[in-house]
Amino acid sequence: MPDASVEPASVEPASVGHVIRRARPSDAQEIVRLMRTVYREGRYFVGDGPPLAASLARRIGGDDPAYALYLVAECEPGGGRGDGAREVGAREVGGREVGGREVGAWLELHRMQPRRMQHVAVLTVAVAPAWRRRGLGRGLLRRGYGWAADVGVRKVSLNVRAGNTAAIGLYLSEGFVEEGRERAQVRTDDGGFEDNVIMGRRVP
Repeated sequence: MPDASVEPASVEPASVGHVIRRARPSDAQEIVRLMRTVYREGRYFVGDGPPLAASLARRIGGDDPAYALYLVAECEPGGGRGDGAREVGAREVGGREVGGREVGAWLELHRMQPRRMQHVAVLTVAVAPAWRRRGLGRGLLRRGYGWAADVGVRKVSLNVRAGNTAAIGLYLSEGFVEEGRERAQVRTDDGGFEDNVIMGRRVP
């Protein structure tokens, strides 16, 4: 699944009230809500819609942590700016944090299954419209690199629609390079076609 819009490379991570942590099954409803918002924009994903929350919760809770990583950036409500990342102490009710904290961004990394390709992990990341240009996408990526190095991943790979210049700019600034391009791979909402860009980054 190609990646959703994230902040352009020219924007430095802002000081916002958020914390990046591993996702929990109880986050699934909030993640699906975020994904649904991005799908409605029609410019970033290529699928027809998000998974069911119950299915996503099972994946988050059941996947081997050496082969899959799920992260969320948990944010203060209303896009408010705080004093940077902080500890989360609120009690969860129904997948949301009491006190109003919301999932502003999420990341998935999945190692490829064939034995000869398990050194590669495929990336998906998205940031909610209200939280773009705040450094959340970059923060999630850098947390993901740490996991990749810890579990023996040597390369992170991704697909991104060619029109998503903000995301491509961020990936280039983080050391990704374009490795290939599938021409006219994605049909756009206006009846046209868009390239799918394949990018990769080595993990030291």
